[in-house]
Amino acid sequence: MFSLRNNLRTGAVLLCWAFLSISAAHAETPYREDSGLTKAEYLLSVGKWSAALETANAVLQRHPDNADAYTYRGYAYHALGETAQAKKSLEKALLINPKHLGANKYLADMYLEAGDMPRALDQLQVIRLTCGASDCEEMRVLQEEIDAYKDDTAEKK
Repeated sequence: MFSLRNNLRTGAVLLCWAFLSISAAHAETPYREDSGLTKAEYLLSVGKWSAALETANAVLQRHPDNADAYTYRGYAYHALGETAQAKKSLEKALLINPKHLGANKYLADMYLEAGDMPRALDQLQVIRLTCGASDCEEMRVLQEEIDAYKDDTAEKK
């Protein structure tokens, strides 16, 4: 009886752990909380920066803690040449989700443009840790951009 009770207790603990793991995985699974995110992503892809910015802002009115919306807003601000606003939006996205690949990538791009290699490398490290052993496009592309930046800098010397 004692063994059966322990097995039942162990099974219940494992079941709870499995449920919590599934819940945590579901919470981390990306989803489109708002159709405005899809629209903003499209507008960014076709270079309609102001419209994408307006759409991201509208999403943030409905969902003020949406890291994707802050990332899209930061990308749009950057494309419009508003660097300070872009950085502020990307940093807000990272406050909400420090592992957000897009926000980390775009912030690294801004650091590279400003010639701040150490900070760009910091963002690359965050991306590496987030991606783990998988082949993340953000990690691969950023590494290529950093390598090209280093080559350009070496040629100028």
